[in-house]
Amino acid sequence: MGTINFDFNFWTLSLLLLNFALALFVALSNRHKAAAEELKAVKDSLHADIKKIDQQVTEQGQRLAAIESDVENGITKEDLAAVYDRVNEVIQATLPMTGRLEEISKSMDRIDKHLIELLRK
Repeated sequence: MGTINFDFNFWTLSLLLLNFALALFVALSNRHKAAAEELKAVKDSLHADIKKIDQQVTEQGQRLAAIESDVENGITKEDLAAVYDRVNEVIQATLPMTGRLEEISKSMDRIDKHLIELLRK
């Protein structure tokens, strides 16, 4: 078996260190590149989420504006009070009719009974 002679001189050591430094640089560079890509993906995701939230806030603002407009233009207590006053007027006007209608109903019943008796004879 032959022997392998490793002659470690200055140039071999410097090439070994240079090779090691280059491997370390490539590893760190790839690590930095992967981290930068991941950071960009997170940043893009956050921008998309912020855009979606901004759109939802805008929609909620529009809905709120529509509700506020409906409330401002809606029925007020004064409007309801006027309606209730009118309903009370109608009730007061129809109360006398109730007694008259009862009397008319009783008279019709009497007429009906009388006609039935006449027809039986």
